[in-house]
Amino acid sequence: MRFFLLPLLTFIFINSCSGSVLKERATPASVAWGGCLNQPQTAYECANVDVPLDWQDASKGTVPIYVSRYPATKLPRKGYMFYNPGGPGLSGSRFIQSQGKLLQAQLGLDWDVISWDPRGVLLSGPTIQMFNNNNNEDDDFWGQLQGLGNYNTHGNLTVAEDAQFFMSQASKFDNMTIAFNNATIQKNGDNLKYVGTCAVVRDLVYLVDSIYGEGSDVNFWGISYGTVIGVYLTQMFPERVGKVILDGVYDAEKQANLAPMKWLDQDYKGVESALIKWTEACAAGTGPTCGFASETGISTSDGILSKIKQMLDTAHRTYDGTSVTASSINDDIRHWPYEYILQIIRTQLYDQSSWSWLDRLFLKLLKSQSGTSSSFKDIELDSRFFKRGPATYGFFPEIYEYNYVNFAVYCGDTIDPQGETTQDLFTLTVQAAQSVSPNFASLTPAYSPRSFCHNWKARAVERLPQPMTKKPKNVVLVIGNVADPLTPYENAQRLASSAFLGAQARLVKFNTGGHSSFSGESDCINDVVRNYTSGNPPKDAGNEEEDVVCTLKKTAFGRPPLSWGGQVEDSASEASRTLVGMSLLISTVIGMSILMF
Repeated sequence: MRFFLLPLLTFIFINSCSGSVLKERATPASVAWGGCLNQPQTAYECANVDVPLDWQDASKGTVPIYVSRYPATKLPRKGYMFYNPGGPGLSGSRFIQSQGKLLQAQLGLDWDVISWDPRGVLLSGPTIQMFNNNNNEDDDFWGQLQGLGNYNTHGNLTVAEDAQFFMSQASKFDNMTIAFNNATIQKNGDNLKYVGTCAVVRDLVYLVDSIYGEGSDVNFWGISYGTVIGVYLTQMFPERVGKVILDGVYDAEKQANLAPMKWLDQDYKGVESALIKWTEACAAGTGPTCGFASETGISTSDGILSKIKQMLDTAHRTYDGTSVTASSINDDIRHWPYEYILQIIRTQLYDQSSWSWLDRLFLKLLKSQSGTSSSFKDIELDSRFFKRGPATYGFFPEIYEYNYVNFAVYCGDTIDPQGETTQDLFTLTVQAAQSVSPNFASLTPAYSPRSFCHNWKARAVERLPQPMTKKPKNVVLVIGNVADPLTPYENAQRLASSAFLGAQARLVKFNTGGHSSFSGESDCINDVVRNYTSGNPPKDAGNEEEDVVCTLKKTAFGRPPLSWGGQVEDSASEASRTLVGMSLLISTVIGMSILMF
């Protein structure tokens, strides 16, 4: 491997990952495909590819990157698409091995679909671990937040009494974040510096060189955090951008250039609108009945929303202080902390499948408060959920590796702290609750990595603190949901605007709630994607608005409400009609953990 150094001036403040200008690419690897660990007898192929631990210093050695591929089933192969399902911290290999056939159906049988475990995740190095999985270290640590008089009972921050109590917890949370940082550094050392997004992008480009030929276009579909990888790709290697889809857009420029707490209102801008979308669909119910509307007799969105807020307030006021554990997670719902219920609601807003589960949650909460029933055991937990990690943090999908690499990536990518304090964090959280998200902003400190970054000492060896205004070689497809509970639509608008990708982007507006285009079925989305990957991107509308508007085929409760401007799609292309079940439920996979963005 051959490398050359940047001029010394570049390193005075920060090592900025400006792409191929920074380092010469390593010689492409010879990839030896074989069976996959989880599916050795199937058509799925897997391989380990060694990459430099530090792309600036070959003497640091190499780490393995685990790659999984579902190869084209129709030859000759037309193309290939790399995916990142989000996180940071999600396993791309598991994602492909669980969804590969459906992903291929969306693009065409003559496409390879491929992904990798990013650095520090599952089977890729370097190893990152915060807690010992063989004991209760994580439960003990996060359990400090539980019980009466502790952090997760703080309630609605628009209420003066609750806000005052919340602010009183700042010093306790500060001590937790410091302890978390110290323990993480003690267990992981310098490994924390080598899992940043810049390195992940370099790994991606190297994988393309090694598998499909040196200098080949990078075709990439990024979802949620995957859009950060995609945006970095357009700025580091604009000349390598092939067919790139950015879906459920996280604001990569703010992530790279602003102190995390300075824009924490971003986290919950879309949650309130997503909850309203749920109430609208519930009230409109033209197909499967929304049980909550039937049980309460409430037929309007406003009425349903008001009743939910009333129940949440009651849950806060009557919480008995019980600590939720993994074994009691589906027992008496009256023991669930207010904050825990809010986080479950937020995660269940991610796709149409979990919308029906949310209906059952609201019903159970209603019945528990009326004295009819309090056990949660008779509600079947969705098979995509399992009990892992501290129960305070809700349900976790199996695909998510709960190893805290997300903190190392998220905080490691950010600028150095500029004197921000935990008191500042709590003050900004109260402001966000009072101006942006009265129901959900209170989750920010314990449920977002951004709350730990001011006390996080490790930063990535390469970061990208610069305006992201480079225009990529090819047009990028940008998709945003109008009521995304995690990544607000305005992020997609901003990325596709003239200030950023401009004429080299096409903006698709998806008129629905949920996270990313995978949150529900849409023949329109499938057609746009198929046309784009075939070399026919949408026409440029020539303004700052969307280039395409897509509607949802159906909600969990039937036809989309008329207020959404949606109609049941009944004139889709033949290609789209063959895609059975193309709501892959990926948004649940990529969004269940509160430790993701």
